[in-house]
Amino acid sequence: MKQTVFIFGRTPHLSFLELQSFYPEATRILDSVAMVTKAVDASEMIHLLGGTVKIVEITGTMPELDTDALLTELEHHAENGHLTFGISTYGKAHMGTSVLAVFKKQLAARGISARYVETKQHETLSSVVVSKQQITELIVIGTETGYLVGVTRAVQDFEDWNTRDFGRPEPDPKAGMLPPKVARMIVNVALSGGSLAPDHHPMLLDPYCGVGTILAEALLRGANTVGSDISETAVAHAKKNLEWLRHTYPSATPLYANVFVSDATHLGTHLTPGSIDAIATEPFMGEPVDSKDAAGLTPERVKNILKGLEKLYIGSLREWAHLLKPGARIVMAMPSYMANGRVLRVKKVVDRCESLGYTLLTGPIEYGRPQAVVRREFYIFQKN
Repeated sequence: MKQTVFIFGRTPHLSFLELQSFYPEATRILDSVAMVTKAVDASEMIHLLGGTVKIVEITGTMPELDTDALLTELEHHAENGHLTFGISTYGKAHMGTSVLAVFKKQLAARGISARYVETKQHETLSSVVVSKQQITELIVIGTETGYLVGVTRAVQDFEDWNTRDFGRPEPDPKAGMLPPKVARMIVNVALSGGSLAPDHHPMLLDPYCGVGTILAEALLRGANTVGSDISETAVAHAKKNLEWLRHTYPSATPLYANVFVSDATHLGTHLTPGSIDAIATEPFMGEPVDSKDAAGLTPERVKNILKGLEKLYIGSLREWAHLLKPGARIVMAMPSYMANGRVLRVKKVVDRCESLGYTLLTGPIEYGRPQAVVRREFYIFQKN
């Protein structure tokens, strides 16, 4: 039975939900590691997933660490008597750098000229290092019942993600906004994953589109898109970015993309009822609050901020209910505030979702730094 492991980046919970949208049967082994009991096309999946940094083919299991077996596994990957290797460990598996030196000597005794790349502060090699140095990476995952051993088959294309983040003509001027990787994750969850058929291009809406990050990732996933923003400047930037995307990624060229100026609570004047298959969005999250303002962020002040946001979000959800098809998903970011040791959220939005025509599937899913004063959390709603 084939086994494939997915190693997540900095947002493991959201990454796992994204993986489940492609493979509902996926199971979590560790916080940052999940498994699918089948062979997958690693080179295809690594480009589809925003939250997975490595895809690993499991080659064996062992009740206890067997260095001879690990050495034999490495030997199989030598080419023309040469091998550049590294070992990354997860869970309860631990291997010091001295093991790498021993493996190098033992490989030399078997006629293999080997070079190893060791980690510095962590026990895992980054996808950047694995890719740039063309390393054969052995993965050892320690679980409660033993060890899984595998070989990395694909790593995230960091240069491609950086191109879309920093190479577009109008990057997002606001620090902390959604990067393309996270945008891809919520697009996949909203579309319920899966490889979209060539003749099926669902319509995804971002009613707070900003400079078009979510729309761009939806286009690259094969969806038609429509976006709106109350800011004329943001809409102009989004149009420019999507034009650049079509030029840079020809696969996005034939897909529909429309962006216009509108209040998110009045989209019915622009769009046809029942025309939207999914919504992925990060709405206005309130005025930025940095660490300098934290001392003055009392629960009373936060409640006033959230009261305004609740009114905006409820109005938006009420409007979108007319536009969505039955069963359509919304993946929506909402803020939580830390004030005097208390976590305060837009509770009324969740409490009233059923009366607005939705079912809450999941949430809150935290994204961002746990110590931040204002944290972004994702919620997944389904249109009834």
